[in-house]
Amino acid sequence: MIEITRKEEQILIAIHFLGDQASLLNIRDRIFKYTGKKFSVGTIYAPLNRLHLNELLDSFTERKSNSKKPVRYYKLTAKGYNALEQLKKQTDELWDGFVNPVFEK
Repeated sequence: MIEITRKEEQILIAIHFLGDQASLLNIRDRIFKYTGKKFSVGTIYAPLNRLHLNELLDSFTERKSNSKKPVRYYKLTAKGYNALEQLKKQTDELWDGFVNPVFEK
């Protein structure tokens, strides 16, 4: 299994849920919506590039009719979905049986 960081995990999940709208800014906004953390574009772009180099993502560029600049969109590859599935399974197993002792009665 490929080791990925928490931020890379968040990016992969954001891309999955954004579908055809998974652009850099939309990914950043999705992560902010669920974590409350405001990341700079560069902080998102660097892991996006690593994920792309590791073939967990594909990307394509599209120019909208009302836009002057093309926008790069991202989508998960089969390898990316497999990495997320393995990560979820591993995380579920790690947390299995966890009880917070502060609230345990």
